[in-house]
Amino acid sequence: MAIYCGIAYRRKSFWCYRLLSTYVTKMRYLFELKEDDDACKKALQTGAFYLFHNLSPMLQKSEPQYLVPKYSLLELERLLGKLGQNTQRIEDSVLIGCSEQHDAWFALDIGLNHSSSINASLQKPEMETELRGSFMDLRKAFLQLNAKDVSLLSTAQALLRWHDAHQFCSRSGQPTKKNVAGSKRICPANNIIYYPQMAPVVITLVSDGPRCLLARQSSFPKGVYSALAGFCDIGLS
Repeated sequence: MAIYCGIAYRRKSFWCYRLLSTYVTKMRYLFELKEDDDACKKALQTGAFYLFHNLSPMLQKSEPQYLVPKYSLLELERLLGKLGQNTQRIEDSVLIGCSEQHDAWFALDIGLNHSSSINASLQKPEMETELRGSFMDLRKAFLQLNAKDVSLLSTAQALLRWHDAHQFCSRSGQPTKKNVAGSKRICPANNIIYYPQMAPVVITLVSDGPRCLLARQSSFPKGVYSALAGFCDIGLS
């Protein structure tokens, strides 16, 4: 019995170590892509792209859930070319993660006009027809996506929103430029570096035995409720 328990413990320790090792390796790779523009450019060539239009992700209906399509660089270049757009728009993409095999994932909003975009934003109906899907409000599709997709799309949406709102330096007023990964923006005039902000938030569940207090807004999809939440000011705990 003791021998069996010892073998089981070693097996469990081995898999825990392997899982931790995989996670650490993955985080190191992502850090490299965020800091090394050349490495990130190389990852772009073999990476996968998630598409957004004005911060709404491209989704495809597959009962009972939505699927989140990914596109290769070649597919994305072909799509932009077919719709008469310059492939330089791909430079607006941001790194949002990678697989355990170190295949990088990027997000690109083709409905926003960033500083590096040459042409006007693409028309939504044209894109939806070509991609055989719909650009949907993430909140409305939230419950019909798996947890992994929700986390990835939420990260992408937040990062794309931050870049869209921080295209100019708050000190010099000059346009800022993002690095290849989109992990920061730099003002060429004074070399100030801007990073995406973290906004502390508190979520509270008020309970009374088996019951809990929930709230909803008129904009929520049917059947969706929320716990009470609010942002914290600096210095509050």
